[in-house]
Amino acid sequence: MLLVYPYKQVPVYWRRLLMESSLIITAHQLLNLTAATAPDPEVARKLIHDLDTAMVVSGAPGKGRHALGHGILDQVQQWLSSQHPRQKFSYSQKRVLESPVIQYPIERPPNLPSFTGFSDHVYNNKGPFVFKVGAVDHWPAFNDHPWSSIDYLLSIAADRVVPVEIGRSYVDIGWQQRMMRFEDFVEKHLIGSEVGYLAQHDLFYQIPRLSNDLIIPDYCFVSPPPTSTYTPPLDVLQNAWLGPVGTITPLHHDPFHNILVQVVGRKYIRLYAPDQSEILYPHDGIMANTSQVDTSCPDLQRFPRFKEAVYTECVLSPGEMLYIPPKWWHDVRSLEMSFSVSFWF
Repeated sequence: MLLVYPYKQVPVYWRRLLMESSLIITAHQLLNLTAATAPDPEVARKLIHDLDTAMVVSGAPGKGRHALGHGILDQVQQWLSSQHPRQKFSYSQKRVLESPVIQYPIERPPNLPSFTGFSDHVYNNKGPFVFKVGAVDHWPAFNDHPWSSIDYLLSIAADRVVPVEIGRSYVDIGWQQRMMRFEDFVEKHLIGSEVGYLAQHDLFYQIPRLSNDLIIPDYCFVSPPPTSTYTPPLDVLQNAWLGPVGTITPLHHDPFHNILVQVVGRKYIRLYAPDQSEILYPHDGIMANTSQVDTSCPDLQRFPRFKEAVYTECVLSPGEMLYIPPKWWHDVRSLEMSFSVSFWF
């Protein structure tokens, strides 16, 4: 029944039924684990796979269900991580793409803006800019809980199940999304040669232990006023973007203000103002927020006016943040293995 409806329209009772039945199965698996003289790691992994998948798909509706499910998953994952040493990985095992020559650089003010200064910038509909390094240096993800260490990430999430985009870009034929163990994602995609991207996923709601490694920037609480094209979300929306060199988010725009924080690796980002929309050749229908043009190799016979489009660009490095206003088109390409967090507000 979950597949009968568009995902956002699935009635809550079907999602709750999935969650409740999965918790019953989990209780049975826990009994088998705790009753065994020598608990079987494969039973523990099966438990994580089943419950994690159910929570991601259902959204864990029901009073206290997310906290209950997370508590079980976290404890079983920590037991597995402590009992079974894993192969050591390193971000040094990677390819790096050469940085493009920046011809039209995004503004980089010499100082971090004050809260009121940023609020004025947003209220006056000014454009994107890169924050001076220093706004997120205090995050544990840059210090004692380093996201630059794959071993650390595996200790938190090796057996957790995450949605991975398979393919170069979501507009390509053959693109698909698969649920897989985080460690398998690391081996096949971060370290291996297969293209796969953990993209626009609220990993921090799914794995709250990771949410402790970041702090929502104060700038996300400036409360921009609603407009005819912008409705503020009820809360700051956080999404993780983790993938190998060469991953692409094609030229598109989003409905919210966005602060993109680069934690690991570098990304090349190109932005176009909303007034360029007509010559960016948006798709029709539900993908109207995505351009048909591949900015790295535009087909100017099909899209002749694209050559007139004016853009600004940057390479975003670890510790830097980029502000992207609503409806600004942006194309994002990883120059190396990369971990980013977007905050929509």
